[in-house]
Amino acid sequence: MTRNVLLSFQSWLRIFLLITLTFASMLTTQAKQPQVYFIAINAPIGPASHDYLQSGIAQAHRNHADLIVIQLDTPGGLVSSMREMTQSILDASIPVAVYVGPSGANAASAGAFLVYAAPIASMAPGTNIGAASPIPLGSDTPMPSSESRNTEGAPQDQPTSTSQTKAVEDLTAYMRALAQMRGRNVQLGVAMITKGQSFSAQEALDERIIDFISTDLAQLLQQLHGHTITLKNKTIQLNTQHANIIQVEQNWRYGFLSIVTDPNVVYILLIAGIYGILFELYSPGALFPGIFGAVCLILAGYGLHLLPINFAGLFLLTLGIILIIAETFVTSYGLLGLGGIIAFIMGSIFLLDTLYPVYSVSKVLISVATIFMTIAMSLLARFVFGSLRQPQITGNQGMVGKQAIAIKAFTEAGQVTCDGCTYTAISTSPIKARQKVRVKSVDGIKLLVEPIDSD
Repeated sequence: MTRNVLLSFQSWLRIFLLITLTFASMLTTQAKQPQVYFIAINAPIGPASHDYLQSGIAQAHRNHADLIVIQLDTPGGLVSSMREMTQSILDASIPVAVYVGPSGANAASAGAFLVYAAPIASMAPGTNIGAASPIPLGSDTPMPSSESRNTEGAPQDQPTSTSQTKAVEDLTAYMRALAQMRGRNVQLGVAMITKGQSFSAQEALDERIIDFISTDLAQLLQQLHGHTITLKNKTIQLNTQHANIIQVEQNWRYGFLSIVTDPNVVYILLIAGIYGILFELYSPGALFPGIFGAVCLILAGYGLHLLPINFAGLFLLTLGIILIIAETFVTSYGLLGLGGIIAFIMGSIFLLDTLYPVYSVSKVLISVATIFMTIAMSLLARFVFGSLRQPQITGNQGMVGKQAIAIKAFTEAGQVTCDGCTYTAISTSPIKARQKVRVKSVDGIKLLVEPIDSD
């Protein structure tokens, strides 16, 4: 009996140990499954994309990810945001792979710097990289390359300012530093900036701009399995087999920043805010224009804080609106309005101090806003001048010429009614009761009247 109980206990113990080992093996296998965080950037490089990338990298660090893959499709963007994003990639202690995809995507302008900054770079077939020449504000022509300069350093074809030259030199130096750090082609990286060159995926692979050509994310992970890289003086061998891919979602903050940092949206908010405040000042107590204008100005100010604002352009734009509104109150024969329109246009063009058209105010929007303001100014001026021609119907002068009726008969002073009100009247002629009189002039609160007829 005792032996049977002992055998039964041993059997149950073996089953328990077998189940425990099975669960432990499953947990160990799950724990060893590599985690890959996937970040998709398919918009211009700006504050919103920088915040999205930074939050994704931080999330990957918190969860001890094995790899971060950034799928890139961008026409370029702001230099300031590009530098912050490349800094986030360089500071990451987790391997980062920038993948230009899917087919048809491109990594133009600022996107090329992100590719050069990544420890691992890959492109999908049918994609391209390059065209990183900065464009002067208000121009569609790239800056002249270093090869178009004469022996004295000045361009041969077109003039260039010192600020433009400094911008090109700064970007080329930054590109050289990234290329030397990651072992990529330095000459072609610089040519993307100075000559505006662009390269296909196969050309980029042949010229050591990228490391792989991958049709999709699955093939990229297969290519990276067992790949060795050096990160922060440490050699890391990647394990991407059967990786668990975690998509980093774009939260509400990304959507808000995308809207509030859109140059056209900021421009509209700024104009609406200035008009709202001015209308509140000209008609105190309306409340709604002031509240609406304050909200618009706060949102516009937040957007301008994140964008490279030109304070001279902001001052000219505000001055232009003030002059246009002042035209309706001051007789300047159109000079204030004309000066306001010119200041408004110049301020709109130079509002944002950026070299890339993707982050500048649309010329069509500037034209529409200028036409709207001109029409509004014309209508307001016509209304004001028309109202000035109308005879005055209120105040002392508005009483002159009106008819009144004597309440009682009087010889020198008495009382009359006019417009439903009772006034003290003075007349040099005798006035009968209920006789009609005409107001000749006003002396304080007294009306000087004369009889209209003798009935």
